[in-house]
Amino acid sequence: MKKLNIGKSIVQKRKEKGITQEQLADYIGVSKASVSKWESGLSYPDILILPELATYFNISVDELLGYSPQLTKEDIKKIYNKLSHEFAVRPFDEVMKQCNELIKKYYSCFPFLLSIIQLLLNYSALVKTEEIKKEIFEKCILLSKRIKEESENISYIKSANTMEALAEMALGNIEEVIRLLDNKLTPYSGDDVILINAYNMQGKTDQANEVNQILLYNNVINTLTLINNYLSLNMMEPVLFEKIYSQGIQIINSFQLTDICTNDVFGIHIVAAQGYLIQQNKEKAIDALEQYVNTVCNMQFPLSFKGNEYFSKVDKWFEDNNCIGTNTPIDETTIKENLVNIVVENPAFISLREDERYNLLVKKLKRKLGEKNECNKYRKS
Repeated sequence: MKKLNIGKSIVQKRKEKGITQEQLADYIGVSKASVSKWESGLSYPDILILPELATYFNISVDELLGYSPQLTKEDIKKIYNKLSHEFAVRPFDEVMKQCNELIKKYYSCFPFLLSIIQLLLNYSALVKTEEIKKEIFEKCILLSKRIKEESENISYIKSANTMEALAEMALGNIEEVIRLLDNKLTPYSGDDVILINAYNMQGKTDQANEVNQILLYNNVINTLTLINNYLSLNMMEPVLFEKIYSQGIQIINSFQLTDICTNDVFGIHIVAAQGYLIQQNKEKAIDALEQYVNTVCNMQFPLSFKGNEYFSKVDKWFEDNNCIGTNTPIDETTIKENLVNIVVENPAFISLREDERYNLLVKKLKRKLGEKNECNKYRKS
């Protein structure tokens, strides 16, 4: 049984109130020796006394017990970053045990549960067996459902629904994904513009500008993601494929997105390279890979979610509205491995392995990002 911190709580609150052990004992109706034993941890108050003690100190029973079922945003960020690092350097099952203990402890802290779901989805790729992967995705689904059923926060519910859909997708349950996401597209309502105009009419120009910039940022990033998907869906249409790829690059350049940490900024070049190989255009495929390598090699580590000169107001928004703040959801070691492996280990590029240009690009990528960290040899599923 875990030791409660009730003794420390009683000492602290009694001293804050400026009363003696004897005065507290008289109020509760117990002996001074009983209070002394509570404070020294030799015994606990009777369960029936707890509400009276909590009321006397004007705190909740949870506070009296020293139990904190809720975490601050800062606490969640610290725990996430610690676990993220440990997944990169320690055996998976050991870190997973920590996660399970924390889930049990903070089962009613819904933003924390959301961060854990995100963590498990991000690091599920480290698991070696399909059976354990399945267990992890099923855990993510159960946690998502709990948040949807128990939370009253619309934002948490929406995020949990998205996480549940991602886990179902990983399990191959496509019909369930479509059901969760409703398969309906709502026409644009203009709510965002109304909000901006409302701030403007109040004379809050700075706030209107900030909201406008954040909404524009989201729309630009979402547009790039959709273009990347559109590119992937039209690999067999060379003319359209070329046009889509060109549009994606234009968006990246127009909004200086290479300064921003988002997968589609460099991922679009990987999709383009795969498409060109399907079209049997090897030179253009390697040109696209060169764009990818140059983009990655210009990235500044450690990475973080941030804006740029164009989107100068999104940093604080990221910090305030993301359960892990501006930090990336995966640790730096794993990010670098993934950036290398998407070129080196990608089955789509097997035909390029004898090509001199391709191998030079791989060398450049490895030189910039470094070989796999030595600590990774200790990873186990």
